[in-house]
Amino acid sequence: MLSASLPALSRRGFLKVSLRTLFSLGIGSLFPARWRRAFAAEGLEAFFVRQIVTEDSRTSRMIAWESTVSEAQAVVDLRLVGAAGFSSFAVSEKLLDDGGERLFSHEVLLTGLSPGASYEYRLRTGDTSSPWFSLRTAGDGAFKALIFPDSQCSDGYRTWKKAAESAAAQHPDADFFIMMGDLVDNGEAAYQWRQWFEGAAGLMSRLPCAPLMGNHEAYDLDWQCRLPLAWLGYFPVPGNGSLRFSHWYYSFDYGPCHFAALNTQWEEVEALRAGLLEEQMAWLRRDMAASRKKWKIVLMHKDVIEYDYPDLSDPVTGDISATGRLLMPLFDELRPDVVLTAHQHTYRRLGSIVNFAPSKEGPFYIDTGNCGNCYYDVPVNARFDKKVLAQPERGNYMTLEASAERLHFSCFLPDGSLVDEVSLRK
Repeated sequence: MLSASLPALSRRGFLKVSLRTLFSLGIGSLFPARWRRAFAAEGLEAFFVRQIVTEDSRTSRMIAWESTVSEAQAVVDLRLVGAAGFSSFAVSEKLLDDGGERLFSHEVLLTGLSPGASYEYRLRTGDTSSPWFSLRTAGDGAFKALIFPDSQCSDGYRTWKKAAESAAAQHPDADFFIMMGDLVDNGEAAYQWRQWFEGAAGLMSRLPCAPLMGNHEAYDLDWQCRLPLAWLGYFPVPGNGSLRFSHWYYSFDYGPCHFAALNTQWEEVEALRAGLLEEQMAWLRRDMAASRKKWKIVLMHKDVIEYDYPDLSDPVTGDISATGRLLMPLFDELRPDVVLTAHQHTYRRLGSIVNFAPSKEGPFYIDTGNCGNCYYDVPVNARFDKKVLAQPERGNYMTLEASAERLHFSCFLPDGSLVDEVSLRK
C-alpha cells in the first residue's frame, strides 16, 4: 500500500505531502475496480450502501449509495420483517464529480415508518435487486449508540476497519453510530473515501450513521482548504433551513435525546464561503429552544481546550481553544447536558465547565479520542482533564447508553477493554 511508506500525518510537525503530485505519477491506478467490486451489492451496482439519521428516526430513514452508471429508475423496497408484501420508494440521483472520480449518488427518504419496528430494505432496478438489509426504527425509550472519533488513517484505513468491526462485534445491540469528524485525511481524495467506506461496510448498511464534518474533510489533495464537496455528497443529513450552508450542520432526535451536530470548520471555509459561525450560533439557539427532549447533546469536531500552545499569562482563557472561546459562552447560556468533541486524537473526560472554569454543574465535556492510526503525544491539562488514557494513545471508541433516567458514557480500547465510564442523571 502507498500509505505504508508515508509517515503519520500530525498537526505537531505536519508533513504536507501533495497527493495530487503522487496521483500524477500514476499512484491513483493502485485503487482500481477491485474497490468497486468489493462494494457492489449482488446483482446491482451499488457501492457504499448506507443509512443516515433523519430528524425523527422513529418514522423515517435516509438510504444512500453510489454507482458508476446512471440508475435513475432505481427504487428502494421496504417491508416489515416477516411480511410478504413491500412498499417501493423512488430514488433521486445526482452526479458526484470530485477527486478525479465521477459517481452517481442515489438517495431516498423512507417515510411513514412505525416507531420501534424492524424492517428490511433492498435496492432494485427492474428485476435486478440487492439482498435485503436490516433497518430498525427508533422508539421513545432507551438506546445504545457507538461513537467513533477521528478515523483518518495512513494505513489504508485498516486501523479504522478494525475499530469499526470490533465495536460492532462487541456491541451487537447498538442502534446507530456517530462519526465525530475527520473521517478521512483529505476530503478530495476519492480513494480514501473508498477505503473508509470499506471499513464501515459492516455497520452502515444496517445502522444509521450521524456524521460530523471535520477540518480534514475541507482539505484538497495539496492540503489547501476547499469546500467539502465529497462529504456533502456522501452524507444527505437532515436539513437546517439554510440556503448558504444546507446540510453543513443539523439536529436529530433519538429516544429521549436531542442531538445538535455542529460544524466547527468556519476557519477553513471562511475565505470560500463566509458566515458559517454566525449563522450556526443563531440556528442553535432556535434549535435548542424548540426541543422538548429530556436530554440535549451537542456534537462537534474541534475541541474546547488549547493543549498545544496555552497562554500561561491568562489564567481564565489561556488554556481554552479558539473554538472554545467562541462557543462555550453560548453553551453556558443554552445549557446542553453534554458536549462531545474530537480533533485532538486523545480521550479526555473534562467534566462540567462554566465560565471557562471547572464546575459542579453545567455542560459536561468529553473529548472522544481517536480510532485511526494518527497518534499524538498530547500534554495533560491539570485544570480540566479528569481522565487521561496512557500516552501515547493507541485508539479507542465510545458508547452512549441513554434512557430517560441517565446518560452512561463508556470508553473502550479496540480490543474491548473498558478504560473509562461516567453516568449523568437528572
